[in-house]
Amino acid sequence: MPAAFATVDDYLASQTPERRTDIEALRSLVRAAEPELIEIVKWNSPSYTLRGVDRLTINAAGKGPVRLILHFGTGRAEDKSAPPIFDGDPDGLLTWHSDLRASLVVPSARDLPHRHDAIIAVIRAWLAQP
Repeated sequence: MPAAFATVDDYLASQTPERRTDIEALRSLVRAAEPELIEIVKWNSPSYTLRGVDRLTINAAGKGPVRLILHFGTGRAEDKSAPPIFDGDPDGLLTWHSDLRASLVVPSARDLPHRHDAIIAVIRAWLAQP
């Protein structure tokens, strides 16, 4: 288990340069989508709350791709066998893990400019969910 991080800066300092670049790309997209999000460290990762509710978490653990997890924190029970509650992903950017938890893999630096607007639109639509 990695060390517990007190700040997002501590978290970033622990990452390889390549992963830090991907994490910073996601942070930029998240901030562009909703400036009112509060960035904290939760679940040992950069996470974002909106009006006191956990809504997004960056997952860079392990060797897989860096992902943005879209969720509702622990306050709502999820059903892994139910269909998604969300229909705001017209470009199919999300991978669903339950009815109310999905992930978005950070695109490559080459693809990011082409997906930038679609990713921001998905994040905004997700955050508009009650």
